[in-house]
Amino acid sequence: MRSDAAAIIILTALAGACLSDDPTGPVTDTATSAGSTTDVVPTTGAAVCPDSCPWPGLCQEVTCDGDVCGVAELPAGSVWPSASGDCQQNVCDGQGGLQTEIADDPPHQVKGDCRRFICDAGVAGVEPDPTDLPDDDNDCTDDTCEGDVPTHTPRAMHTACGPGLAQYCHTDGACRPCKQVTDACEDYGQEPHENQETAQNLGTISDDDKDGSFVCATIKGKNDVDWYTFAGDDAFLNYVDPVRSLVQQNGSGGRVCVYLQCNSGGTSINCSGATPDTAPLGQKGCCSTTSVAPKLDCDGLDDSAKIWIRVDTPDSLACVPYQLDYHF
Repeated sequence: MRSDAAAIIILTALAGACLSDDPTGPVTDTATSAGSTTDVVPTTGAAVCPDSCPWPGLCQEVTCDGDVCGVAELPAGSVWPSASGDCQQNVCDGQGGLQTEIADDPPHQVKGDCRRFICDAGVAGVEPDPTDLPDDDNDCTDDTCEGDVPTHTPRAMHTACGPGLAQYCHTDGACRPCKQVTDACEDYGQEPHENQETAQNLGTISDDDKDGSFVCATIKGKNDVDWYTFAGDDAFLNYVDPVRSLVQQNGSGGRVCVYLQCNSGGTSINCSGATPDTAPLGQKGCCSTTSVAPKLDCDGLDDSAKIWIRVDTPDSLACVPYQLDYHF
């Protein structure tokens, strides 16, 4: 609570800001609420009362008798402005003074913290509020209150989540494009496609980068290999940069290889730091454990080509779940 003296000083400053000369009426010296005087304070005249009256003192209000300014004491019990959120309030005593009373004026509530502020005999307190639920903006958690503690519990594995509910919840509470693979080493991909001849056909993809996509699958042991293929279309004014990225659920162990063959003329490839490799059917390509982006150059102006992608586990790990991102 502010003291009477502090309030008087504030009101005096406000009074000074509101005073102005009025050449249409007489001027007098009028006492302010702090006991000081101002040299030019209009008290009568056209359009003076109440807009141009001196600012009143503590627990006072402006009165008007015709166009003459005055003040009157506010009745006892009138609420006077004070600090909010402290479970107290200032009231006027009817004689220009203030008294402090208990009020139901708790601090500002914080949304989603499982608590609410209350007033207890003029003192601010806190109690659990099970209706003040948290929200971590995560589709893969249930947001609840455990007493006064916000709690975010992971939802069941493979609960739909993300844009259009087209992705899957994992047990760590993350929402991912691919389903979670457990110790049973499930393979949610299309089978069989263990060699270049039986590669899974991903269709035709232009070199507009937005035309790419991804697949989800699992390498189940050192003898398992996944092959994919698609036709790369070099559309007019687009740039061919065939990137393949391997996002592995368990962090490492897999490898991705990309092989290319131009539709016409010779095929020139620069592996840009990746490891050069040759496909079983003779096409040149590049391999990496993370991302492969070979530079392709076909004879002529058209760089359209056929692409093969191989995913394997050179470290002979028993189970390597992965998400393969690709574009042409």
